[in-house]
Amino acid sequence: MSTKPKSNSYAWFWERLEQYLAKAQLKQSKQRNVIIEEFLKLEAHVSAEDLYSHLKSSDQNPGLATVYRTLNLLKEAGLVDQKQFSDGKAVFEVLHPDSHHDHLICLECHQVIEFHNDQIEALQEEIAQKYGFALKHHSLDLFGTCPHCLKKA
Repeated sequence: MSTKPKSNSYAWFWERLEQYLAKAQLKQSKQRNVIIEEFLKLEAHVSAEDLYSHLKSSDQNPGLATVYRTLNLLKEAGLVDQKQFSDGKAVFEVLHPDSHHDHLICLECHQVIEFHNDQIEALQEEIAQKYGFALKHHSLDLFGTCPHCLKKA
């Protein structure tokens, strides 16, 4: 079964998924496609449980275990990243090619703000070079209290 992107903005995603599945000698399934399409539609940091809740109302009501397996497959394929923020719940987000961002996480309301800062990126590269590291991947998650929660306090 061929994967067909619903949106051109994720054509790269579906192409890389097909390549991974072929290399791993795995077949694509209609149910997996439904899960992936819903995940891509959400365009957010989403847990398996939240994705499952979104899918419950669809005609293709997959089980929670299938949602977990699909997200883990996407992680193994290098298409999504798994994070664990302040509430301890694992969330997944798409790893866009040639795009990087870091996170500000509110410890009160669990809001996640994505940001990119060229100075921080350059400093991380400088530190890696200083210690002889060849960086392959990195992440920066900053935990604190958002302005909204500060006003409530």
